[in-house]
Amino acid sequence: MKNFLGIALSITFLFTSFAAIYGQGPDEYWIGLEEYEVHTNGDLEGMTTWRMYLHMLDEDDYLSACTGSESHPFILESTSTPAWYQHPEASETFATGINTAFFTAFPDLEYDSWFTIGVEDASIDMEVLSLADPTYDAFAAFEAGENVYSDTPVGNGWATLYPGLGTENPGFAGEDLRVLIGQITTAGTLSGSIYVQIFPWGVQDPDLRLLLPILYTPVQCQDETACNYDANAWTNEECEYGPSAGVIEGPQGINLNDINTTEWSYSCSDEASSFEWTITGGTILSGQGTSFVTVAWTTEGVESGESASISVTAISADGCSGTTSTLEIDILMGLEGLTFSDNLNIFPSPASSNITITLDGIKGNNRCQIYSLTGKKVLEFVLENNTRTLDVSNLANGTYILAVNTDQGALKQAFVIAK
Repeated sequence: MKNFLGIALSITFLFTSFAAIYGQGPDEYWIGLEEYEVHTNGDLEGMTTWRMYLHMLDEDDYLSACTGSESHPFILESTSTPAWYQHPEASETFATGINTAFFTAFPDLEYDSWFTIGVEDASIDMEVLSLADPTYDAFAAFEAGENVYSDTPVGNGWATLYPGLGTENPGFAGEDLRVLIGQITTAGTLSGSIYVQIFPWGVQDPDLRLLLPILYTPVQCQDETACNYDANAWTNEECEYGPSAGVIEGPQGINLNDINTTEWSYSCSDEASSFEWTITGGTILSGQGTSFVTVAWTTEGVESGESASISVTAISADGCSGTTSTLEIDILMGLEGLTFSDNLNIFPSPASSNITITLDGIKGNNRCQIYSLTGKKVLEFVLENNTRTLDVSNLANGTYILAVNTDQGALKQAFVIAK
């Protein structure tokens, strides 16, 4: 192979001793595994294909070689047996040998395990050269699906010839600041280390040589409300959120005096896998898990002065919950649920534009609601210092009920609008 001697000498030179640097983060060089494909059927069922990248700091950083020897071991191991998948008919050790035209005849070849520097198949004309130790051939072990432990005096490695700064070459970090160095399909958990030679900013001398651990890349989502939040992330580039249930549609004013209606229906957006409904002041009769539920309102569990409510959360097929939608429910409890009080006065009645409300003997600021006889809440306000003049000119003619929530219970009084 042309230039093999020169590159072999370069690889051998890498085996001299340098301090190892371990790290992971946006301001360090590090090797990360990123999920490429999760296999749920076929011969690869239960396996995951990972892409292995060397993360760089500058667009002109160039990866020259990946090696390992006694002083700086190249280790790649998996908890599964065999350690990783190698295609039985068309496996290649390096991505430069992968011809995508064979994917039709051998679909699983796309997920073959291989090493590289930048390229992912033979479509890009780039030579990746390799050197194997005669006493331990790491690449033969790799192709046999065995864990790799390149810690011999001579060592093993793969490398490229530096094309020069300004050349378009996948060995440069580029805009995404990373270089592909391998693909591994395995059912197990991967770990290990690789000794890399980097030309920072494209400068060959001095170069940078680091022994880096193989790590799993954190999902880049710092938002704790996201479904894929990762405490180790440093950006929000990959955040995923659950589906929205939208606005809950259904009756908001409930009249429990209406003997003809004992059930009420509510719905929301149906663009989700499932839905979780919760309710205060009633019971879900049917539809839990769907976008349509039937409810019986009873006011059970509703504290004095509180409103009943119905809420729904949409959930995706993979179990990711979206934001919760809530609808406040106004319930008219009927005469038996309210106490008439001589201390609660409304005048004039009938009224045409304004009414004056007074409450004797009960102190404090009390929350008030005005309901029509159909049970619909038409106004809500606070009665401060036991008196208030209220504009009711927008109310239609008819009889209304004023409900006042006090520490001594709910009081009511009726009044009439006539214009």
